[in-house]
Parts: sequence; structure tokens; C-alpha cells
Amino acid sequence: MVTCEKCGTSLCGKVMINQNSLGLNYHFDNADFSGGNDNAEFLIECSGEFPVFKQCKEEDIFDITPFIRFMNRVKTKESYKEFCSAANGLKDTADGWTGYKRILDLFQNNSPYLSQEIKKIFTGEFFQCRDEFEILRAVHMIEVHGFFMSLRQDLIENQSFANDAMKMDGGQLKKLIDFFGSHDGYHLDEMQSVIYKLMDEFINIYQALIPALSLQYCKDDSVNFEFEGSTTSTFDTIKEFYLNVYEALGNLLVIPVALNNIKYRGNFDELSSVEGSKATSLIDFIGLTKANRYHYCLKDEIYTGFLEVSVNAKLRNAIGHNDIEYDTVSQSITYVPNPRDRTKKKTEYLLMFENEAVHMFQGMLVISEYLYKLRQISLMLEGKIPIRPNMGSRRNKKIGRNDPCPCGSGKKYKYCHGKNR
Repeated sequence: MVTCEKCGTSLCGKVMINQNSLGLNYHFDNADFSGGNDNAEFLIECSGEFPVFKQCKEEDIFDITPFIRFMNRVKTKESYKEFCSAANGLKDTADGWTGYKRILDLFQNNSPYLSQEIKKIFTGEFFQCRDEFEILRAVHMIEVHGFFMSLRQDLIENQSFANDAMKMDGGQLKKLIDFFGSHDGYHLDEMQSVIYKLMDEFINIYQALIPALSLQYCKDDSVNFEFEGSTTSTFDTIKEFYLNVYEALGNLLVIPVALNNIKYRGNFDELSSVEGSKATSLIDFIGLTKANRYHYCLKDEIYTGFLEVSVNAKLRNAIGHNDIEYDTVSQSITYVPNPRDRTKKKTEYLLMFENEAVHMFQGMLVISEYLYKLRQISLMLEGKIPIRPNMGSRRNKKIGRNDPCPCGSGKKYKYCHGKNR
């Protein structure tokens, strides 16, 4: 996507580079080639994967390609390979999304056809679907293979981190799940539905966000956002996704905040003290505005810190009140941070905006892993026990009070997730 400097129109199209013989083909969806003068009035650097220099005059012609600049910025020798793997993984997810989405829809609707659809796509011991635990795990593997592998590899490499949540005070976890079940919009399945919806939105626009994703493999402060941007998107391409993931993450924050409450204060309902906030309980928390909820996304408490998100709440509010101006040439977003003082304005560039959207989505994936653990715990609290190898006739047996807790804590069920039952 580029901009005509004469009329300011955003031009959308595709560029095809012939790898076998030297050649370049391009077409625009909303413009026609007029022929005539071959003298360029401005130049445009294009890349579907990396940040590019914004369009410029001929005398400012680029000296090296976006790929070479990226290679000069990478954090480690493995960064380029890791970025390629992430981008290819997202493409594979997009290619298979129709089948994945069908499984997610059937799962949410508790369809009897769910198991057979899972087995059309997946095979192996993790997809036998013999009980609710195995079905839940099979559906969760769509997130693991489709998103975690590309966007939050650390969730796979550090399984003990999320598993530790299952080993916390069973009584407090039960109270937390009961709390969610008694508040509309916060039932476990309702929060999961929100995540699935955002995954669908992300897949629809992920190609536009690939240059922003590449920033995560570059050294800090190695990109000059004033002069570098993207040719895969415009502000309007990303705006709706940005707003939706901001709102969704603001709602889902209740999960890591509550887990922090249990870990650090021994009570799911006891909030950390945050400057300027009078909220003390979880019900107070869900009564806060989204902007104020993000104040509880504390970096020094593990379950929120692991999200690795930082948000520009003032920019989000400015977008909501239409207090922004977007310049298509400079790719700058000028906004009013305080509607009470419209004389003061701030600027954020498109690539920064997209980078923030990607990080919020990645943080949401972490919460989805927490939610998966809570759903497993919920099944245990119903007295169900997961099938294990060679269990035979014990398949449908419920957990005994003196049996080891299936969460792996080493405690008896009555002292762990069966506590207070």
C-alpha cells in the first residue's frame, strides 16, 4: 500500500518479482497506469516482510535493501531463521484455518461431530478424544500449533510455568472459577469464545502485520520509525483489530490478575495496591475502565509480567473519540491524549501502532494458556479424572478424595483441587 503524494490517495495493489528472469510486475486495485512520462516524482521501497524506508524523492534513493538492513539488525545469528519459521508457521495456520475454525465452532457448540472433525485433521495419541480432557487438549493443540509455535514459543519451551498455576491453592482456584461462573461475560467458555474470535480476526490480517512482527527479532532501537514504515498496510487496515484486541485483552486481564492475587496474597479476591486506584477486590477490578485495568498489568508479578504487553490507552481513547489524524505519506498518527486540552497533541507511527497490536495479541495467547489450565481444573473440580495410559476399566472412575490429585502436585485430591468440596 502506497500513497500518491499529489492527491493523498492510498493505492492498494500487488508487486510480483520474477525470480527466474529479471522483471517486475505490479497492479493497483484502485488506480490505472496512464503511461506517458517515465520520470518518477517519488520512489517507493516495497517489502512484504520487513520495514521499508517511506517514499521519498529520487535524490534520496535507497542504498541497501530491506532484507540487508534487517540482517544488520538481528539480535542473534538465529534470529532470521526464527523469523522465517514464525512467518511460515502463520501462513500454514492461515492455509488450514477453515478446518481449524470449524473445530473451534463445533467445540463451542458442544457438537457431537467434534471428535470426527478433529480426527480428519489430527492423528496420534494426543487426539484420541476419549473423554472431555482429551477433547479439550485436542482443541487446544490448534492454539499450540497454529499460534504459540509462531508467536509465543516460550509457552511451549517453559511448560512448567503454566503448570505451576494448577498447583496453587485448590480452594482458592475453586473460588475463582465459581466467581467467573457467577458473572456474565466471565464464564470460562465465554472468555474462550472471545479469544477464538480474535484469532479469526488476526488470521484475516496477519500478512499486513508481518513487518511489525519482524521488529521482535531486531536489536532494540535499531529501527527509526520516523523514516521507516510498512508497505503492507495502512492505519485503516489495522485499526479495528487494534481496538478489538485492546478491549478483549482488557477483559481477559482478570485471569492473570486473579492468579497473581492467589500467588502473592493468598486470596484470589485481594488486589495488589496500585497508585491512584481504590479497587481492592476482583469485583472492583471488573468495574474499572479498560484503561485503569491495564494499570494492574504489573511487570513484577509473574502472571501479568509474562504477558509482556504495554499499551497506549490515550491513543486508544483518541481513536474511539475520533480525535486522530493519519498522514498516509509519513504514516504518522497524530492524536489528542487529553480531550480537555486539545492544544496538545502526540504522534505515533504506523509501525509502532502495529507492533503494539501484535504484542497485545501475543499477550492474549498467554492468557489463553492460563484459561486452558483453568478449564482442566474445572473438570477436576467436577470429580472427573483424565485418562492415562493403561487405565483400562478406570476410564470413567471419578477421583477419590484420597487419590493423588491429577494436577501433578503430589498432594491428595482432598488437599488440593478437591479442597472445600
